[in-house]
Amino acid sequence: MAGKVSISAYQAMWYQVGIVLATAILFVPAIVAADARQDAWLSLVPAYLFGSLQVYVATRLAQRFPGETVVQYAPRVAGRVPGKLIAFVYVFYFFFVGYFVQQEFAALMASGYMPLTPPVVFMLVLAGLAAYAAYGGLEVICRVNTLVLSVALAALVIVFLLVVKDIKIWRFLPVLENGPEPVVLGALPPGGWFGETAVILMLYPFIADKEKAVRAGLLAVFLLFLAMELVVVSSLGLEGPLEAARFLFPTFNVVRRIRLEALPILERQDAVFMMIWVAAMMVKLTTFFFAAVLGLAQWAGARDHRTLILPAAAVMTALAVQAWKNIPELFAFSSEVFPLTIIFVNFFCTVLVLALAVARGIAGSPAGRGGERG
Repeated sequence: MAGKVSISAYQAMWYQVGIVLATAILFVPAIVAADARQDAWLSLVPAYLFGSLQVYVATRLAQRFPGETVVQYAPRVAGRVPGKLIAFVYVFYFFFVGYFVQQEFAALMASGYMPLTPPVVFMLVLAGLAAYAAYGGLEVICRVNTLVLSVALAALVIVFLLVVKDIKIWRFLPVLENGPEPVVLGALPPGGWFGETAVILMLYPFIADKEKAVRAGLLAVFLLFLAMELVVVSSLGLEGPLEAARFLFPTFNVVRRIRLEALPILERQDAVFMMIWVAAMMVKLTTFFFAAVLGLAQWAGARDHRTLILPAAAVMTALAVQAWKNIPELFAFSSEVFPLTIIFVNFFCTVLVLALAVARGIAGSPAGRGGERG
C-alpha cells in the first residue's frame, strides 16, 4: 500500500476554482441578467461576499476534524442516526452535482455542436473519463485540474481583451434603475455556485499545509469573482441585458463575436474555447464523483472506495439521463432550484454541523481516522 495522498492548500484552491468555473461561466450571465438586467455585474458583489462566508464556515468546520471528511465525523457530532442522515445528504449532493454536470455537458454538445448525436453518448463518455481519473486517485486529478484551469483562466482573460473594444458602456446604464431588489435576487444563483467551494469538507484531510486552507479558500472565491465579472461584463457590454438573458449559453456567443481584421486567425475561436471547457467539465465531474464515491465508501464502511467506482458511475449516468427532459427545463432548474440546493447543503447543513460541534465541544485528532490510500 502506498502512503496517504497529500496535496497542498493551493492545489485544493485550484480545485475550488475549477469546479465552480466550469459550469458557472455557461449559465451565470443569462441567469443573473434575467433578474438584475444591466445591474447583473453588481449582483456578483453580494454573491462574492456570501461565497466567502460559505467557504470560511466550511473550512473552519474542517479544521476541527483535520484527519476526517464530513461524512466521517457528522455521526459523532449530531448523533448516530441524525449524523448518518446528514452525511448521506452530503454524499447524495456530490452525486447530484455530478449528474447535473453530465446533463449540462450533454445539453451544450447536443444543441450547439453535434445535434445528431444522442445526449446519452456524451454522458457516457464524460462518466467514463471521470471513472478512469477516479481510479488514478486525487493527486492525478489535481495535476490535470491545475493544467486545465491555468489554460481556462488564460483563455478567459484573452477573450475579454479581444472583445473589450466592442463593449458599450451605455448597456450598463442606468445603474440601479429598479433599486437593489433585482440585484439581490440576481445574486442568489452565483452565490449558490460560489458555495460549491465547500467541497473542501472532503478534500481537507488530504491537505498537507492545513494552516493555509482558509486563506486559499478565500482566494479561490476571489478569483472566481473576478472570472465571473469578466464573463458577465463581456456578455452585457456586447449583447445588452435582454440579449444576454435570452441566450442559453451567452459565454460561447461572446467568443463567436470576436472580430479582428488584422488577425483573422483569432476570430471564431469558439471551437478552441469549447475544447478547454470540455476539459474543465471533466475535471469538475471527476472531483465531485471522487468525493461522492469516497463519501459513499466511508458512509457504508467499505474498505476501498475504488470498488464502488463503476457501479456509482452507472447509477449517476442513469440519473442524468432521466433527470431533465429538455434544455429549457435544465436552464430553469439551474436558475431556480440548483443554487438553493447548493446553499442548503453547503451553508445551512455545514453551519448546523459546526454549531453542534462547537456547542458539544467535539473535535477530531490531527491524525484522524480517514484518508485515501493508493
